[in-house]
Amino acid sequence: MMMCLSISGDVRSSREGVYGASAHSDYGMVCREKSEQQKVWEDVPIISGAFIVNIGDMMERWTNCLFRSTMHRVIPTGQERYSVAFFLEPNKDCIVECLESCCSESCPPRFPPIRSSDYLEERFRLAATASTENHRINI
Repeated sequence: MMMCLSISGDVRSSREGVYGASAHSDYGMVCREKSEQQKVWEDVPIISGAFIVNIGDMMERWTNCLFRSTMHRVIPTGQERYSVAFFLEPNKDCIVECLESCCSESCPPRFPPIRSSDYLEERFRLAATASTENHRINI
């Protein structure tokens, strides 16, 4: 389990390319169609007293895409904001497979069962590989 608190000051620059966090989806437990090549980004309105909750890719697997993880990014808006990231992962030996209530004969499981630790290790490996490739391109 990991928890992170980030407090952004009054950041005035909001030009494209300045991010508090670049585009990503969380792979533990908003761009609606993250697999599309052309991303359509939606602004999330500020609602006093409300929380924005992004679920992770693992929850998308458990729910057979009933609940979708969203591609999201953080762009400074010039307003003070608070971000609290809380990640809770299942036991390393937990089998992540479609919940019985989220599949049917007409909607079979979209993902094969996988051990939680195997899934996370693969996602970390892919992220590290992508990061290395991006770094090589930018040199």
